[in-house]
Amino acid sequence: MQFLLKHSFKLAIGSLVVLMAIYLYLTYGGSDKAPKLPNMQAAPEFTLQNAIDGGDVNFSDSNGKVRLIYFYWANCPDVCPPTTQLMSQVQDKLVADKKFGSDVELMSITFDPVRDTPEAIKKYSEKFHADYAGWKFLRGDEKYTAELIPKFKGLMLYKDEKTNEFSHMDLLVLVDRDGNVRKYIDGAHEETMSADTIMKDIESVM
Repeated sequence: MQFLLKHSFKLAIGSLVVLMAIYLYLTYGGSDKAPKLPNMQAAPEFTLQNAIDGGDVNFSDSNGKVRLIYFYWANCPDVCPPTTQLMSQVQDKLVADKKFGSDVELMSITFDPVRDTPEAIKKYSEKFHADYAGWKFLRGDEKYTAELIPKFKGLMLYKDEKTNEFSHMDLLVLVDRDGNVRKYIDGAHEETMSADTIMKDIESVM
């Protein structure tokens, strides 16, 4: 009894440490894994044209795969090129892990189809060494795309009709195999916009 009284504080601290270790393990599954991501919403269904081969793409046809979606325009003067370059780095890591195309697909969707013709998109995608086996570049009617974007609840788009310039959220949308949005990855924060961090997010929903 005297031993317990004398060392009760140390025992209490030790118990807390053990409980915290168990909590961290259950939450993160190990130090190298990202925490489990919540279901944020069901991703909206859409049908768009594959700008590379001209075929129609239904979003739900890719269910069973994790998807990383980015809305962009090829004439973007700031955020779109570096974020597309980041997707290229993710592509390379997925290829190395033998998950590209079979388990994970990338989708880049233009909201400026008037200027982003199939020819312009092909030229743009080639700058980033896109592998079309697992990276789809999609386009559709401008009105249809503008109406699709806010259905992803974390996204917004504004077009200046005088200049034809766009303002938009620089977000990558992570969708799981079942079609649920699991994360909006914010391009405004450099620490979240690394290929390694995005790979951890992808792995956490596979």
